Amino acid sequence: MVHDASNEPGAFGTWSVCSTEPGAFNGPSQLDEPALQWIPDAPVPGTVAQALRGAGPWDFGRPLDCDARDWWYRAELVARKKTPGGQVLLHLQGLATLAEVWLNAQPILKSDNMFQAHTVEISALLRASNEIVICFRSLGAALVQRRPRPRWKTRLVKHQQLRWLRSTLLGRIPGWSPPLAPVGPWRPITLEQRHESTITDIDIRPFVEGHTGVLEFSATLLLATDARVAATLLLSNSRHDLKIEHASAGYRLSGRIVAANLPLWWPHTHGHPVMHTCKLEVSIDGRIVSVDVGRVGFKSTEVRSDNGDFQLLINDAAVFCRGACWTVNDIVSLSGTTGDLVHSLRLAQQAGMNMVRVVGTMVYEQEAFYRLCDELGILVWQDFMFANMDYPIDDESFRASVEVEVTQQLKRLSRHVCIAVYCGNSEVEQQAAMLGMPRELWRSPLFSTLIPELCRRWHPGIPYVPSTPSGGAMPFHVGTGLTHYFGVGAYLRPVAQVRRDNVRFTAECLGFSNVPEPDMVDRVFDAELPATHHPRWKERVPRDGGAGWDFEDVRDHYFKALFGLDPIRMRCFDTMRYLALSRVTTGELMGKVYSEWRSVNSRCGGALVWFLRDLWPGAGWGILDSDGVPKACYYYLRRVWQPQAVILTDEGLDGIQAHVINETDSPLSAVLELQLLQGGRVVITKARVDCQIPSRSKANFASDAMLDGFYDVSYAYRFGPPKHDVVVASLFGTDGSVISESFHFSEPFQPVHRAASGVVAVAEPLDDGNFRLVITSDTFLYAARIDVKGFLPDDNYFNLLPGRQKTIGCRRLPGAPARLKGYVEALNITETVRISVTT
Repeated sequence: MVHDASNEPGAFGTWSVCSTEPGAFNGPSQLDEPALQWIPDAPVPGTVAQALRGAGPWDFGRPLDCDARDWWYRAELVARKKTPGGQVLLHLQGLATLAEVWLNAQPILKSDNMFQAHTVEISALLRASNEIVICFRSLGAALVQRRPRPRWKTRLVKHQQLRWLRSTLLGRIPGWSPPLAPVGPWRPITLEQRHESTITDIDIRPFVEGHTGVLEFSATLLLATDARVAATLLLSNSRHDLKIEHASAGYRLSGRIVAANLPLWWPHTHGHPVMHTCKLEVSIDGRIVSVDVGRVGFKSTEVRSDNGDFQLLINDAAVFCRGACWTVNDIVSLSGTTGDLVHSLRLAQQAGMNMVRVVGTMVYEQEAFYRLCDELGILVWQDFMFANMDYPIDDESFRASVEVEVTQQLKRLSRHVCIAVYCGNSEVEQQAAMLGMPRELWRSPLFSTLIPELCRRWHPGIPYVPSTPSGGAMPFHVGTGLTHYFGVGAYLRPVAQVRRDNVRFTAECLGFSNVPEPDMVDRVFDAELPATHHPRWKERVPRDGGAGWDFEDVRDHYFKALFGLDPIRMRCFDTMRYLALSRVTTGELMGKVYSEWRSVNSRCGGALVWFLRDLWPGAGWGILDSDGVPKACYYYLRRVWQPQAVILTDEGLDGIQAHVINETDSPLSAVLELQLLQGGRVVITKARVDCQIPSRSKANFASDAMLDGFYDVSYAYRFGPPKHDVVVASLFGTDGSVISESFHFSEPFQPVHRAASGVVAVAEPLDDGNFRLVITSDTFLYAARIDVKGFLPDDNYFNLLPGRQKTIGCRRLPGAPARLKGYVEALNITETVRISVTT
């Protein structure tokens, strides 16, 4: 569909919203009761909670059960004169969830699926002045209706009957989602004027045959009379004539275009995400109509699954997929602003993420999300919105609703080159298996037949998996196929277990209660002294339903293992130090695990951290907080995720191995340096070796071979006290710049406080309003943190060798002060260091 806003036959006035008891009103005629409390200026698209937040009577501190009531939206629609013979269409892109729509008191639509889009022809109902009314019926009232019971029950949600209702589980998962069920017109509501020569039903599907891009294109030209019609598709710099055929509504335009000389699209870690302009030109009796149909990219995608592997191949090249499970930018509106979306995805790209997963507990994302992933070179693992429950696929109306939902999503997504994997659901097979269900019940026809058939029809060439996790003797086994890996994490396994577990691909992993920056902690506690046992803090720490522990307990377990300190005692008597070490704990762990998965030793094809961004303020699973501010663990992952990197792994009695990775499309010439440091200043030994790493390759270097002597680098033999406390691998470019660094500490490692007299931090203003920060130190700095209000550093929580200069860009954020002010601190120095600014 092409929607030209200039041709809209009218405009919506201000929307308002009110609530009633479930079923109290049957239709719009009762809405003029004076007792109703209407909230004006309700955002559309938006939700009830968003309207209440805007009006002031609600925030996270006041529980809100939107499912308990009926909610009524209304607005004026001022119509313009309709074109003779044309149509006026009302497009409702998403209504959450049990919705009834009236125009001028006439019922025009009922919907029970928030993931479906609807189009209603309203020409005959339009007047000079019109009113549109939408009622969102109480989901709570619908849930108490008697329906057949499921074959198993999940603890993920309170209401098992949610399986019958096509709505998101966000806001309805008590263990980790804010208690804020989304209700309302959460996707846009628009009007379209269709008239003679409107071009509609544009369908575009790019794919690759061999190593050549191919574009299949079709569209409809609405034309009631015969005319001389010609059509051309302009793809990049080439022109391609389209086939013209008579159709019931006018003419069908179609073509299969072979783009022989156009470069392919790559994830940004492995090449360039090349996108090509695409424009349609139609000549109607000599009059030219042009439509920009967007940018397209070409890639091939397949999965190599022999010997239990799950390895994604893009353009025939193996890609180690890393990133995170995408979470909505704003739990209140389900979308957030475009600026927030750009911010989150750019942070993901800069961190070295090349994949995000849209999870079955969430929502199908907005178009802008997929367009940005196309442009930024980020692959998308796309779940369909099913999770954990026993869905009633044998019910005809449920099946029909799902078929429409999935078809609409596939037709929408098939044009996006970022789509890499379709997945039927999240944890349905795991849930059934863990509850002891017979094997034949693990996978229903919904995921084994209906959805894959629709995928093959509407988006062929994209791998489909029925469920994640799946593939092993038990769906949740970690050494075969797809897994959700929480061995390091919820199950308290040591990092040494990672290699033994032999994970092949984990679509979610490493869920920790990640402590946010101090500003966010202050916000949770309203600037009072933090107390991590406070109910306000604890309610926002994720937990699994039915478990007697939460993910802060998990973090504390590793806190003690890493630092040899009692987390309970420390949080009681030195809360700020406890929080500072806790921030670093999860970053250190994630870095170690990914180092194993990216090493030469590993067969892992990918790993996605469970949650990119928190859903609400607190110590959630996200590596960004709910405002999109990076946490400490983001920076640890950013360093280990880069396409050119050096990482260290502990080989026990065989010492330490350095792995040099080059995923780019160019060879890497570099110098690898390994040194042992003691006491923050003394270099015990040092060695260098030249590296020549071909494109999309990696190599490993043994510490004992590089140092040419026995230093018990991994401190495995333990003949007396260790002679060093830090192992450092540095990868230098041919110009002497540091490409990457990696550090190894013997556990437990306790950062010892030293004076900061030799630490200097100087910021230089740049012409674009940003700053360049240079830090030097005469002693080793552990987990150095930069605090600059209003600016975002491109590295943080880093280690710095004595005598080495660290240069960091500080990007200005909206609303930042004109002059940079801030300080540098580290976990092993006694005071903060003020940043001086040059003029």
